[in-house]
Amino acid sequence: MKFDSLNDKHKQILFYALTLLSGGLFVGLIIFAYLGTFSRYGADDYCFSYTLYKSQNLLDATRVWYLGSSNRYTTMLFVGISEWFGHSAIQYLPALVIILWLAALTWTLSRLTTRLRIPHPFSTGLMLALTIVFFSILQAPNRYQSLYWRSAMVTYFVPLIFFSFLSGVILVEIWNETQTARARWIALGIVVLGFFLAGGLSETTLAIQGGALGLAILGTILFVRGPQLKRALSLLIPALLASILALIVVFLAPANSLRAVSFGPPPPILEVFRQSLIFAWDFIRESVKSEPLPTLVAMIIGLLSGVALYGEDTPFAKSSLLVSSLIVIPLSVYVLIFFSMAPTMYGQQTYTGARALMASRAVMVTGLLFSSFLMGLWLQMRLDHASVYPKLLMQIKMAVILLLALSVIYPLYASKNVLGLVPVYSQRAVQWDERDAFIRQEVGQGVKDLSVIQLNSTGGVLEYKGDPISWVNACAAEYYGLDSLIAP
Repeated sequence: MKFDSLNDKHKQILFYALTLLSGGLFVGLIIFAYLGTFSRYGADDYCFSYTLYKSQNLLDATRVWYLGSSNRYTTMLFVGISEWFGHSAIQYLPALVIILWLAALTWTLSRLTTRLRIPHPFSTGLMLALTIVFFSILQAPNRYQSLYWRSAMVTYFVPLIFFSFLSGVILVEIWNETQTARARWIALGIVVLGFFLAGGLSETTLAIQGGALGLAILGTILFVRGPQLKRALSLLIPALLASILALIVVFLAPANSLRAVSFGPPPPILEVFRQSLIFAWDFIRESVKSEPLPTLVAMIIGLLSGVALYGEDTPFAKSSLLVSSLIVIPLSVYVLIFFSMAPTMYGQQTYTGARALMASRAVMVTGLLFSSFLMGLWLQMRLDHASVYPKLLMQIKMAVILLLALSVIYPLYASKNVLGLVPVYSQRAVQWDERDAFIRQEVGQGVKDLSVIQLNSTGGVLEYKGDPISWVNACAAEYYGLDSLIAP
């Protein structure tokens, strides 16, 4: 009994199941995006905006920020672009980055599923992309900071968009045997520039980026043969070199001296290596321990999808390739999370902060989803080859498809719980807007020293309080054009 023997009715039911599950996941993303409309300035946001306003232009602001505040040379660029649309644009950035990540990931995965000859390639790619984005955001170690606080969102969330899109560009170029020389040069330029820009967003995601490219080059050398080997290395090696250049720019930033004063000299490299290995394992273990249900559901979705979408012409139908992938993927996940822990261990001698682990969460969710997907392919392959009851196998396949459709229940349930945050977020947004309007009114009347109400911190983002020389107070005062600002 092969998938290809399913009649049109069963194939249509599978399509409806994929659509239903995708719809439920999309509802969850809509709710995440809606919560973003309550985002407001906080902490570093004031510093970014003030630096931009006092600079001659965006490039000058990027230079000033790199020389005096941070080694993240690309962050100001993206923050500045958002400022072109006014201070209210911050409310729509969460929705924008969710849409961009989903679009990039869907494009890449639909190309992958087409190449692997998986049924309903676009619908499958969309469903897998929605699953990754939804569960990554749902299980984000600090969802508020990683998605709803602009400073951290640009730093730790935006790289996921780059990674997803650039991965697709690389895969398409590797598989395209008729591409013109001009098109290949354009693709190379996109890849090199893209990875260099992504490398300037944060050290944590830069480490993941370099690790992923290193693993990709190693895997290409070991497993790829023929013309595809040359095409792959012609993109992956320049991408890695661009990432190394980004690392050099980050390492040489004058602003690094500020961190050195706060955290002291770095520990020995061997200690960084040892402790990062421990931290990576701790992250994986605690993720499963603290979020068992969503982790299990994501794996079930992958497993059911693998069973339902198995076809004998899928390359992974070869047992040796499938088993190799089931070994390589979990190991790669662990290695990439190890890389995500190393920069903070090196620079601050501590565990990576929750907001910086957004990419690590995405790596883990993606690895679990695809590992379970391959397990589903393997399970269906064994059933397919061993069964002597085609009718029974057809009934099993239909039951799996129905279970896949029913798995939409959890995303809807989780989304309902997330929706419960609306009153809290909306109330704080109203309070922030009232305070912002009051400050602007007082500034318009010539006030230079101002005392306002203090708001509660949300998601651990610092608020300005009673000390006028606190860095948050100072940045907020400069942002509004005041000499001093306190919130006792």
